[in-house]
Amino acid sequence: MSPLLSGHVSSDRLGEAARHASLDGLRNLERLHVERCEHCRRLYAGYRLTDRLLSANWRQVALPASALEQKPMRSGLAGWVDEFARNSGARRSLVPVALAACLVLAVGFGVLLPKLAPSESPSPSAYPALASQYSPSPTASATPDLTVEPSPTSGETPGASAEPQPSPGGAGPGPIQPRPTPAATPTAPPTPVPHQPGTLVALPNWPIAWSPDGSQLLVATGAFGSGQIQIRGASGGLTATLAAYGAAWFDSHTVAIATNATIRTGAANVSLVNLKGEVVATLPAGSGVPFGSGALLIGSGNGDVAVTGASGWGGPQTFVVWDGQSASASHSGVPIAFSRDGAKLAVLHPFGMPVGGYASGSLEIVAVPDLHTIASFSHTMLRVAAGNYGPGYAPDADFSPDGNWLLASGTLVDLSRGSTVQVGNGGWLPDGTLITSSGGSVLRWQGTHATPDARFQAGGSIETSRHGDVIEFFRDKRPPLLLAADGGLGQLELPGVASLDALLLAPDGGAVAIEGRGADGGKVTAVAPLK
Repeated sequence: MSPLLSGHVSSDRLGEAARHASLDGLRNLERLHVERCEHCRRLYAGYRLTDRLLSANWRQVALPASALEQKPMRSGLAGWVDEFARNSGARRSLVPVALAACLVLAVGFGVLLPKLAPSESPSPSAYPALASQYSPSPTASATPDLTVEPSPTSGETPGASAEPQPSPGGAGPGPIQPRPTPAATPTAPPTPVPHQPGTLVALPNWPIAWSPDGSQLLVATGAFGSGQIQIRGASGGLTATLAAYGAAWFDSHTVAIATNATIRTGAANVSLVNLKGEVVATLPAGSGVPFGSGALLIGSGNGDVAVTGASGWGGPQTFVVWDGQSASASHSGVPIAFSRDGAKLAVLHPFGMPVGGYASGSLEIVAVPDLHTIASFSHTMLRVAAGNYGPGYAPDADFSPDGNWLLASGTLVDLSRGSTVQVGNGGWLPDGTLITSSGGSVLRWQGTHATPDARFQAGGSIETSRHGDVIEFFRDKRPPLLLAADGGLGQLELPGVASLDALLLAPDGGAVAIEGRGADGGKVTAVAPLK
């Protein structure tokens, strides 16, 4: 029987076949077996490789040799050093071993050192710069960037992280939860240092309107509609008394007043008076506005005054802007705020009579003095606190320092597109940061991003000065907190004042006017210097 039929090809025969494969090859039957049998195929390949190596052309090459210097053999450590010096291969093989050992030592040192070092936290006094930092972004900061990110800045709940999305129009999406920017190292708010203002000087009444430079203030006196307004210095001293039912600051040295012979009857006269109460100019009759006792005055502080018609907030409205010499053509709507530079005027087009002290309408921005329309937001419904009589009763609206945003009764309006965000009440700082109180927190806003300011307390109201000062005041018995423009945090002690209802900082931060209640529950209206 053939060996292929009885099992595997014998090794001798397969080797012989491989050696002669180049001449006559394997027989067909053997080749078939090798192709199918893995063991024979490997054995056959090995024979072929051996055959190629043995049949190759070999030649002898003589290599130069050198004799090593012979030295006496030494024992112990000295002998090992000699052997290491002679053996370059050993030296190369030890390089990676040495590197690995160094790496192990370094890792072990880094892991064990913190455990061996004493565990001692640095005192806060060792880093005075951190003591005045707050957890802002926002932005703010809200910024609050209230990144709402509201607690930008005074109205956002700490720890919330929802980013405000402006609405395309209307009253806005409602209160926004702030997105706080985490601090690198959490620090406790600094403890306020008690700050004792100068002696409070009693004032006759509220509301109050500070002059643009903070050196003077207007105070309404007497009963509602009594027609008397006082000019007083920042320290509270009386300068002049004016027979008028409405007044606004034309500039820091001139007041625009509205007067008429009989309350709510007859035509109104609009005049400019100096700090002594002397009339220096009068708006000519027939200026295109049907002036009456309901006329509303809005001063720019830069030498302009907007005068609205007699019917107040209700019905069709027209106004003019007067620079003390000439008046503009009449324009529809009710002016609510001049920009800081006096170049823009925000105008509300009311939908009807005010309800609950608030007027609602669409917003328009016009240029001064020609009153051409810069932007019209018919899709934006704005709700603004509105008053009619006395200084300080101007609509609750204020442009940002750069003129690109408008804060109106807690609603922030993006004047590039008219979108709105509910941010809470507050005010602007010189760098464009908005600080508001919303949702129980104080927020710093950069655009629509808010960041909580942990230095303030919960439940207060915010007022700012154009100098950069911030006051948080409370309607309970907690004293106000004053964050000065230089970063100092103080707690105001107001002698004789048990609680506060309203507070207004002078634009230069040099004084504060307050309205509150004394220990006996009686009304207190006063002014106190802060510097």
